[in-house]
Amino acid sequence: MSVPGPVRRDVPPRPVAAGLALAAIALTVTGAWWHTGSALLAVEFPPGDATAAAETAAVSSAAAWGFALAACYGVGLYLGMAAAGWAWRTAPARAAVRFGLTATVVAVTTHVLECVVLLVAGGAVTPGGALSHTVITLAVLKYAALVPAALIAVTGATVLVWRCAAHSPRVLERRADQVLDTVPPRPVEPDDPAMPTDADSRAPRWRQAYTVPDVRPSVVSERWRRGEHTTGFCLSGGGIRAASVALGALRSLRAELLDARYLVSVSGGGYTAGAFQQALTGAGPPPTTGTPLRDAESVFTDGTAELNHIRRHSSYLADTPGEILAALGRVARGLVLSLIVLFGPALVLGVAAGLLYERVPLTTLTSDPLAYPTPRLGAAIAVAVLAAAAFLVGILTQHERGRRGAAARLATDFAVLAWTVAGVAVVVPSLAWAASWLLAHTGRAVDVGASVGAVVLTYLSAVSAMAWRHRTTLRSRFRRRRTTGPSRAPAVPDGLLRRLLVILTTGLLALLWLLLLGAAVMTEGNGTALVSALLTLAVVVLLGGVFDVTSLSLHPFYRERLARAFAVRAVRRGGDGQVVAVPYDPAEATTLSAYGVAAEGVRFPEVVFAAAANLTGEHRTPPGLTAVSFTLGAKWTGGPDVGWVRTDDLERTTSERLRRDLTVQGAVALSGAAFASSMGRMSRWFQVLFAVSGARLGAWLPNPGFVRQARQAAREGDWAYPWLPSVRRLPYLVREVFGSHPHHDRLLHVSDGGHYDNLGLVELFRRRCTRIYCIDASNDSPPSARTLAQALELARQELGVRVELHDPWCVDAGSARSEQPDHPLADRLAVSPVLTGTVYYPPESGLDDGVTGELIVARGVLWPSLPYSLQSYAVHHPEFPTDSTGDQWFDHGEFAAYTELGSQLGLAVRRRTARS
Repeated sequence: MSVPGPVRRDVPPRPVAAGLALAAIALTVTGAWWHTGSALLAVEFPPGDATAAAETAAVSSAAAWGFALAACYGVGLYLGMAAAGWAWRTAPARAAVRFGLTATVVAVTTHVLECVVLLVAGGAVTPGGALSHTVITLAVLKYAALVPAALIAVTGATVLVWRCAAHSPRVLERRADQVLDTVPPRPVEPDDPAMPTDADSRAPRWRQAYTVPDVRPSVVSERWRRGEHTTGFCLSGGGIRAASVALGALRSLRAELLDARYLVSVSGGGYTAGAFQQALTGAGPPPTTGTPLRDAESVFTDGTAELNHIRRHSSYLADTPGEILAALGRVARGLVLSLIVLFGPALVLGVAAGLLYERVPLTTLTSDPLAYPTPRLGAAIAVAVLAAAAFLVGILTQHERGRRGAAARLATDFAVLAWTVAGVAVVVPSLAWAASWLLAHTGRAVDVGASVGAVVLTYLSAVSAMAWRHRTTLRSRFRRRRTTGPSRAPAVPDGLLRRLLVILTTGLLALLWLLLLGAAVMTEGNGTALVSALLTLAVVVLLGGVFDVTSLSLHPFYRERLARAFAVRAVRRGGDGQVVAVPYDPAEATTLSAYGVAAEGVRFPEVVFAAAANLTGEHRTPPGLTAVSFTLGAKWTGGPDVGWVRTDDLERTTSERLRRDLTVQGAVALSGAAFASSMGRMSRWFQVLFAVSGARLGAWLPNPGFVRQARQAAREGDWAYPWLPSVRRLPYLVREVFGSHPHHDRLLHVSDGGHYDNLGLVELFRRRCTRIYCIDASNDSPPSARTLAQALELARQELGVRVELHDPWCVDAGSARSEQPDHPLADRLAVSPVLTGTVYYPPESGLDDGVTGELIVARGVLWPSLPYSLQSYAVHHPEFPTDSTGDQWFDHGEFAAYTELGSQLGLAVRRRTARS
């Protein structure tokens, strides 16, 4: 399903469900306690010097009572699986419940067989004999199946009990009465939720990809026939470089901008779009210092107070040594907290496993580093039996079409059980032995030394990975100190040293996690270890269960720093009439629905912040893309693949913590979240390190498709259906570490719009614009405009849009070499910075036949008619105008050069369109 579902009508009333869930927990826990005290353990896992004769009567009695024991925990596990099925609705959760049922059947069946064998033998089992190995095999199968089955049953029952209490009739009624305007996500799989009936079978992918609320193709066609364009501007990504170019371009193209219908921004372009929006909005309390000025024609033009404010804050992340240390401190704080949250469970799970091995010795643990814990023969037989069962079930039913699906699931369950047996009988004891051996040969210094070393390595690797895109600027600046004359910085190859550093760090962290687990297992649940585990569990629950995991990342810091530089109003002071720039109060919540709209009477286009929703592991996206469109605006939030929800409705539905990112400032930060744990088409080898270290951007936002389905469930009285979480807890951090981003989750991981389309061009095509101005400040390396080519290809695949470019090679660096061979910048000059094209929309767009569009792309390149000051700057700065996006510390010269380049680009566009 595209969202958790479907809505179930077979869920019993709350009192009945709560009673059954509590009974499931009680019966399962009672069965587990009964097991650990059973006399059967003496024959199931006999010590080396055991004799069976003295235990015959006790074993026979325990075997007779074993049927009651099997019935006790069997009923408990079954009720727990039913509770889990009522509470969990996603496909993976349903698969887990099915696996739990299979494990329950295996556990009960092997337990009954074991009791029958022992009763037939009269309770007399000779250690080392065939009967003993049979009993051990059945016992290993029983316990290996009981562990995952009990975890699933107890967890599912606990969740259901929680929902019985949290989803009260009053809460359910309030949710059902919520006004929620939504549009369902586009179906991809056969069992995806239904959309409005559509009999047209032509190119459904294209038709559904044009789904944008409030966009009416008939209106666009009618305007086109009258000679009027539906105009859109898009501002590319590229950090402060793109923001500076956009500021200059929108200064020269102000008249065209104010006639536009849409302003789509990506990443750095969003800095500028957000600045315009916050300067022109009428929302919020009036400034106490004077009267706000909201003049769309003059805002952020040359000499204005608000432009000077951005100019003074162009190094927005950190401008002084103190701020740089503070930023590095934020990285260190996030690293320590993230490692505590991620490593704490290893200690807790290890102590719990040690306690289990002490009570139920599936494999005998020993503190002797020279004595390897040899698995029992019965464990090997159990693995072989389960593997053979999985193989036979798959083979015998592969030609029976009606039973193939169920048989495949059963074969998978048997295979998982085989791996579970191998894990509890071999892998975990081996980890415990390895930890014991390491401590015995190195002393306890390895604990402290390796842990501190891992933290330091992780910190250095995170900072190194974040600085990787900054490498060209750093090299060029150091090179300028050593050399004179204009020399172009050569291409920098991928850093082998940095790769090795990241691989070493992640490998060391994984090794330490496993060794910590093994060392905790060796405690076998002693009193000191239990106290330590409980304290650790309390810390992990506090950090991962109460605190928002997004607060452990750099996202709040990034959002605050962007707001400090770009969230500003021009205010005329009441006392002397002087116009000053007044920054936004950090406590002012710039909600999208209110602050995303220009003040009444102010003419300005609708601003759309283009981000990306990451989807992985389910083949919902083509290989290498792993992200879909996700936009945030004053009216609607979402995208065709995940559904849409009206923004003000979404704000009312979510908790206060999630609403922090449903703001203009949050949208700017999310649209520019380049360094994220998931990066769509720009995925890199080091992104997992961002998740582990806390040096990550991006955030989890409500899934519009889920919001729609949850409200529908509330209206139909399905009280067990999940709801939006109020806090983004530990499981979301774990998903970032492992790159798990299912489309059916309650929250979606949203990051930089450049991870889908770095120009925002596809969003304007999706809105059927017939005149598009694209400000492309991406730092493409020649030859060819790679970012533009990727956007056009994406539009072709997603929307069926075909663009015919006119002389596309004229904007490439070096294309003017033949005209000016002796120019100092001959290898870097383009014939023109402006590229035009004709846009052809397919019939699936809903536009009338013959409706075409005009594309005007202004690329951030050098060309011969630029002012001398810019050309001189380019001569002395070989990286201009393609400074690394990692360089977010612009000084006065860089900000001035890029804003002037943007201004000249706007003038070049005007000259080109005037000739047309």
